[in-house]
Amino acid sequence: MRKVLIIASLVVMGLYGCGGGSTANNQAAATGESSEGATTTQREVSSQIAYIQLDSRMLGYDMYTDLSSAFETRAKQIEHDLTSRGRSLENAMKDAQNKFEKGLVTRAEGQQLQEDLARREQNFYQYRDTKQQELAEENQVMMNKIVYSIHDFIEEFNSDYRYGVILTTSGGSPVLHADPRLDITSIVQKGLNEKYAKEKNAKPAAE
Repeated sequence: MRKVLIIASLVVMGLYGCGGGSTANNQAAATGESSEGATTTQREVSSQIAYIQLDSRMLGYDMYTDLSSAFETRAKQIEHDLTSRGRSLENAMKDAQNKFEKGLVTRAEGQQLQEDLARREQNFYQYRDTKQQELAEENQVMMNKIVYSIHDFIEEFNSDYRYGVILTTSGGSPVLHADPRLDITSIVQKGLNEKYAKEKNAKPAAE
């Protein structure tokens, strides 16, 4: 389920060719006036279109694999912790109920026991909500890292504007059908992994 949410977020990001930067580059490419009059030269806009499959094949991105693996480990640890705490609370409640039924505590002791259990139950739910919020935030940060990593690479990859537009495809994509020869997923995936490997290997040396 967590992987599905991650993939969905990647698809929603809607990677595309940087059309916004196109205008600025066109203006920057314009030359000054010649002696024979005002002349301008603009970069020709590419009519090439390509697409990337983010719903399945981008699972091969090593950053995604590493980050999602670490996240799932963290999620399992929290789940195990919450299960252990929940069972402990449940056992305490059963023990208290047994004492009440057998008349093993005085009225004052019973009242104190009930107050302690109520406070313990409240603390458990607060702890659970806090951990769930932490996981949600960690998941969002992880997705942001992946999304911006892919987006930055696409900008670098298409900095020469060889493609006028780069689309994404998924189950809910407006791209219903396309020539497979326009699919650059494997190319982008290979480039992403090479870049990620360099950054990953460079970290120990920088520390």
